[in-house]
Amino acid sequence: MQRARMWVTAGVLGMVLCGCSSPSGTSGTSGGGSGGSSAAGAAGAAEDEPEVPVTTQDLERVCTDGLGFAGLPAYDPKKKTVHPAQLMNSTGDGWTSGVPADGDFPKGWFLDYGDKPAQAELVVCVERTKATATGKVCDMEADGKPLKIRTYNTAYRLRVVEARTGKERYEHTGKVESDECPYYIFTSEGEDADKYYNEVEPKDYRKRVKPFIAP
Repeated sequence: MQRARMWVTAGVLGMVLCGCSSPSGTSGTSGGGSGGSSAAGAAGAAEDEPEVPVTTQDLERVCTDGLGFAGLPAYDPKKKTVHPAQLMNSTGDGWTSGVPADGDFPKGWFLDYGDKPAQAELVVCVERTKATATGKVCDMEADGKPLKIRTYNTAYRLRVVEARTGKERYEHTGKVESDECPYYIFTSEGEDADKYYNEVEPKDYRKRVKPFIAP
């Protein structure tokens, strides 16, 4: 086994747990914080101006309530151009805005760190809907001490929603199952360090969102 490494980034504690099996892959998204959205997504806006999101996190309401923002650009599927989308993820406890890792999707498909949330035409909502224990236990290590990791298969729901209207354009449900142990996992404060979930990855739904983002 390799020795674990720990670090602190932006106030979140991370842990690498090294095992003996081959890498199983991680999704590589980076969240915009799972806290509540900024006040109504339009704080300080004039009453006669269409509402727009102030932060990408404000777009969580598109996933939770189907409530869009009238000030965002209209989605026209007839236009054969890239329709920028915001990625939102949920593991069952709120939604987090994310930016896919380089290489997960073609550049321009999803909003990047330097992009404004008001550019979004679509919101891609990816949520874990169920987790089932596989019964497999992986022997790993953290801080030089042995740690047993329990693995879980998951069910997920994928949706493509118009950011302006909240209209759902696409929905797909699926499962992610694996009997392999992870090579490493990342944990943050509040998460169970002894659990590993087989989550849906960008490569699993890239072709599904392409007809809407890049027709």
